[in-house]
Amino acid sequence: MLLPFDRRLSGVMKRILLIRLDKIGDLICSMPVDQVSFLEGWDKHWVIAKGLGFVPENADPQRKFLELKKDDAKESLPKLRAFLREYRPDVAVSLQAPWWVSYALWAEGVPVRAGVRSQWHSFLFLNKGLRQRRSLAVQHEADYNLDVLKHALNISENVKTPVLKLTAPENPALLSKYHLTAQNYVVVHPGMAGSALNWPIGNYIELIRKVSETTQVVLTGTPADEKWLTEIKATFKDHKNVLSLQSLLSATELFTVLKNAKAVVVPSTGVAHMAASLSTPVLGIYPHVRVQKPLRWAARGPQVHIFEAPPQNADGSVCDGTHCEEFHCMAKIKVEDLLQTLSSL
Repeated sequence: MLLPFDRRLSGVMKRILLIRLDKIGDLICSMPVDQVSFLEGWDKHWVIAKGLGFVPENADPQRKFLELKKDDAKESLPKLRAFLREYRPDVAVSLQAPWWVSYALWAEGVPVRAGVRSQWHSFLFLNKGLRQRRSLAVQHEADYNLDVLKHALNISENVKTPVLKLTAPENPALLSKYHLTAQNYVVVHPGMAGSALNWPIGNYIELIRKVSETTQVVLTGTPADEKWLTEIKATFKDHKNVLSLQSLLSATELFTVLKNAKAVVVPSTGVAHMAASLSTPVLGIYPHVRVQKPLRWAARGPQVHIFEAPPQNADGSVCDGTHCEEFHCMAKIKVEDLLQTLSSL
């Protein structure tokens, strides 16, 4: 019978490496697993995608991390192998990573090499693989990640998945620069990477028009969000109560703007997870498509309000994301429902 991994052996602090080379939302759904009670006393280190260091740097508690380029094995593989030789982890848990990560763990002789057993390299290089069918979306992404960690350490008891807490730098000069008053503006972030269905742009425009009658609205986004913001920005170009900060904020400045907002309206994207982890009220807009449902991808935090599309098409068939032209289920999420929630905050 397998026993839980014993960190007390020889009285030496055990070291665990946790790996998630993915986008912001995926990382935020992964990082809280290191706060479980059975890792108390362990030294923990993360390997994350290049450019996402602002997440562990602003986490509470802060995390140690190594940033690597996921799509550049030529550069990243030697860096990871050098780090493994220096850090010498007892356990490595790959929550999402390409083949060269699994290879590096094997080549450097990491004793316990755990991860999701799916792609070819997980069968070849991992010795603690766990089969998961995340596409069934029967639980949250964070819970799937915790299951992999528990499997790595032979933990069988029921453990609740922690929720990541982020902090935002105090930056009154930033708020003053854009004439923002804490808790007196609503952030609307309509953009997304396209991994899920989004709310129609017309619905965002209607919501902004109603909210801006009494409250300042701040639009956020990056250049990649332009297709969602072009029409919205044009509609409110001369509106004194609508401010676009698209591409004007660094990651930590965005944290400050999100933290001080009255609420954040956002589809299924990384900003939803960021705002929720900052304890800001989040109005999250989600499809009912199985792999995109809030059951798996909802932001987690103390003040999260979920708005989910209806489960069926007009003909009664289950929404699967392929019938949008005949039945745009996301349009069925009513602006009035979001306005009612905003008025109660």
